[in-house]
Amino acid sequence: MSHRTIRDDQGVEWQVWDTIPAKRVSRTLESGWLTFECATEKRRLAPVPLYWLSAGEAELLRLLGEATPVQQPRERRA
Repeated sequence: MSHRTIRDDQGVEWQVWDTIPAKRVSRTLESGWLTFECATEKRRLAPVPLYWLSAGEAELLRLLGEATPVQQPRERRA
C-alpha cells in the first residue's frame, strides 16, 4: 500500500492510499480503489489510476472531486 497526503483549497488534510481487497467485493471494486480520508469524510475512487503516485497535488485534488463518498456505519446502541 502506497500513501500520500494532500491539502484541499479549504486547508483540509486528506490521506490518500491505494486499497487492494483481500476478499471478494463488488465487481466495481475488485481491482482496488483509491481511498481519500480526512477527519470528517472518506471517499473511494475505482479503479485506481495507474499514475496516481506520480500525479501532482492538483491532479489528486481533481480525483478527490470524482471520488464517491463512503457512508460510515451507524453506531450500535447498547
